[in-house]
Amino acid sequence: MEPEKAGEIQEATRRPATSKVAKVTVVVLFIAWLVDYIDRLVITIALPEIGDEFSLGETEQGLVLTAFFITYALFQIPGGILADSWGAKRTMLVAAAGWSVFTAACGLARGLGSMLALRAVFGALQGIFPAASIKAISERTTRKQRLTANGAMSASNPFGAAIAPMVAAPLVAAFGWRGAFFAVAVLGAGMVFVLWKGLPPALTRDATTDGTGMDGDAVTDDKSAAPVQVPVRDALRLLRSSVMWRFTLMFCGFNIIGWGLVSWVPTFLRETKGVSLTGAGVLAGIPWFGAAVSMVLGGYVFDRYLRGNHRRVVIPVMLVTAVLLMFMVRAETATEFIVWETGGTLVMYLAYMQIFGLPLRMLPPEYAGVGGGMVNFGGQLAGAVSPFVMGFLAERFSFEVAFSFLVLGAGVAVLGALITPQTTEAFRAGLGRHLRTPANAVVTEKS
Repeated sequence: MEPEKAGEIQEATRRPATSKVAKVTVVVLFIAWLVDYIDRLVITIALPEIGDEFSLGETEQGLVLTAFFITYALFQIPGGILADSWGAKRTMLVAAAGWSVFTAACGLARGLGSMLALRAVFGALQGIFPAASIKAISERTTRKQRLTANGAMSASNPFGAAIAPMVAAPLVAAFGWRGAFFAVAVLGAGMVFVLWKGLPPALTRDATTDGTGMDGDAVTDDKSAAPVQVPVRDALRLLRSSVMWRFTLMFCGFNIIGWGLVSWVPTFLRETKGVSLTGAGVLAGIPWFGAAVSMVLGGYVFDRYLRGNHRRVVIPVMLVTAVLLMFMVRAETATEFIVWETGGTLVMYLAYMQIFGLPLRMLPPEYAGVGGGMVNFGGQLAGAVSPFVMGFLAERFSFEVAFSFLVLGAGVAVLGALITPQTTEAFRAGLGRHLRTPANAVVTEKS
């Protein structure tokens, strides 16, 4: 064997294969997202105690939830621009360290005003994380791995929604709501270390954009071969794309339902159905375990069999979800309510990757940050609207009216599905002029 060839083979064996890089990346980011959700959602379990101490009605409690989501939504796109221009890992570390500090700070709130301010800063810091995590996935996967990897990472969202109340309820019971915030902040600090040490280096740009997905593609420290970081002015060009904003609208409708359920089900179970603090934590988490499985399954089925027309999935899924939500509203017992909610989330999350993951698969990696930020902005805007509106409706009318509001989200998602491009070619035609890359403007894929 020639010395040069032998050296190349030896070097290749020392470098991680793309499959290993993708798996480690997904595991590290899955853990990071789990802690993100626990830190974020501890307040949904603590809200009745916070309301009692600060003398807050449901509308004001909804405002506490919304304060987070307003800044969380507003910082999605800046977070994407920051990740594209500054680097994904650096952005994630700053975000995670910052929100861990402000998780603890929420335990020091002395009234409604200070809690609103602390939750707003907490939301801004968490808001720059999602797009950076999406970019990190795009830099560490090939095109063929990307949708599956995004689906696996994103499964942490419903899984986090499932375990967060189960973790938070015992902490609130044992240490009070203030102590619970301090305790989950410690989890955040540990997660920062895992993210810092555990995230593998990015693949070369050739490895992320070629069509082979072969395991021989290598990680490199060669700056000229590293993924491109686009200038801010070029990243901002994507904001002009009406195509991307249509996906934003679709995800907004989807998450009107998701964030409404996550935010108010624990309080509803305790105050209306007489469920204990710990019992509410367990029951509120059950539907989201199913959603985590459903999300991965939906992405797999779409990727293998239904690619090319996401309306075939999104529209029927959201219509069935709306029907199941109405059965949930009419439930007479806590158990019946959770059964219908579980059915609704199982069905709804079959469409998650078609709504959130599809545009990210078709974007080149260097635009994954701002692209992910745009789509996620819609989902988190829903978080700013849904908890507050539901709190207002619950206080003025009833929780039944508040949960009926969620059907509107299904309608918005259906509208979004009707006006978004259905094929790679249509997406490319509407988006290509907004991108500037050293390679093809938009990554194509076989249908």
